[in-house]
Amino acid sequence: MRDFEVWASPEPTVARVDAERYVDQLALTGHGDREGDIRLLASLGVDASRTPVLWERTAPNDPLRVDLGSARRRLGALAGAGIEPIVTLLHHGSGPRYTDLLDPAFPALFADYAETVARAFPWVRRWTPINEPLTTARFSTLYGVWYPNLRSDRAFGRALVHQTLAQQEAMARIRAIVPNAEFVLTEDLQRFAAGDGAARGYVDFLRERMYVSIELVAGRVDAAHPLTSYLVDRCGVLPAELAAVRAGATRPDLVAFNHYPHSERYLFSAEDGSVGDVPAVYVAGQPPPRAAPLLWEAAERLRLPLALGEVHVHGTAGERVRWLAQHVDDVRTLRDASVDLRAIGVWAAFGMTDWHSLLREDAGISEDGIFTFAGANGVPERTPLAQAVAELAASGRVSSVDAEGWWDRPDRFIPPAEMHARYALGIPEGNHLVRSAAQSRA
Repeated sequence: MRDFEVWASPEPTVARVDAERYVDQLALTGHGDREGDIRLLASLGVDASRTPVLWERTAPNDPLRVDLGSARRRLGALAGAGIEPIVTLLHHGSGPRYTDLLDPAFPALFADYAETVARAFPWVRRWTPINEPLTTARFSTLYGVWYPNLRSDRAFGRALVHQTLAQQEAMARIRAIVPNAEFVLTEDLQRFAAGDGAARGYVDFLRERMYVSIELVAGRVDAAHPLTSYLVDRCGVLPAELAAVRAGATRPDLVAFNHYPHSERYLFSAEDGSVGDVPAVYVAGQPPPRAAPLLWEAAERLRLPLALGEVHVHGTAGERVRWLAQHVDDVRTLRDASVDLRAIGVWAAFGMTDWHSLLREDAGISEDGIFTFAGANGVPERTPLAQAVAELAASGRVSSVDAEGWWDRPDRFIPPAEMHARYALGIPEGNHLVRSAAQSRA
């Protein structure tokens, strides 16, 4: 028997990677137009699915022209199959072309969209207005990866505040229509380790920052908060804006953390004088990635119900099963310790493509998920992970794990200086995974 929910969800990102180019995972995987995929999800026996009704897809050119025909068919099919949808409205996006994360009108435009969707689907109970708002703000305004491709604390502050206000107002509009609507907030589950004393202060800052999107929307960032001075002095957020955010405090009903090997980071003093930031999984002496201690810390700090929202790893079929089994063990261990951990979500149901480069490269490097990556014209097929998910849904356990994970093997190690140098040359850190997966299949 199991005492937690099991989710199975597609990778739905529609990212604006620069001023002109959008990357649509729903189109590239084919899931956006394949209505038969719902039957495949239903065959797993899962409870729920994080389901995209994305702003960029339904209202791409005019906020007053919203086409929810495809969403209506998909949500109806999920309901008919006994799978509860958890509707996501924006997933690693900055919105359609008529707005963006830095647009002062973004919160109001987004709330209008949320209201439109809620009016169309008043029976939907659970909502994720914006997926991983902190991660999206970091990649878009601190790292220059996605539009508006900036590296600016002030832009980061704007993006955070706008997304916070957008989520608060969206949930208020949704609850005016769906009084029992639940707010499912998703965010990246991070860990930071300092390689030397000079990096320790920055690591302490990052450990605080990983919670800021959650604590902002919940109205917990006040004068005593450790990041208030950073937000005001470095990011240009006005005290009056923080007061407005507190006034609109919207407590998440569930915080679903997403955990990947590269979410755990190692910081060190690089030879060029900068702070090197590399995945800890490749650093000798660092522990293999594990969700349990990070979820424990999050539970202690946030005092909110938690879930694992995305469990996926770039690896072989056997490694994907092992990664899931490891996270199931963590969920069971934490629940036995009375941590309020309510669900485990298996991700990338129909695979994904080009995430090794955070969608910057059009390389056609695909990953399977629960089912195979079939592309726009193919038919997904079950993988060994599908059997594991079905077993998990039926019994709360995953057995028959006979593969070693690359994240445990000693041949994964790369000197941090070498990784940092690669990044400086523009080589995506995920390229290592691409090569490793190819070698494992050879």
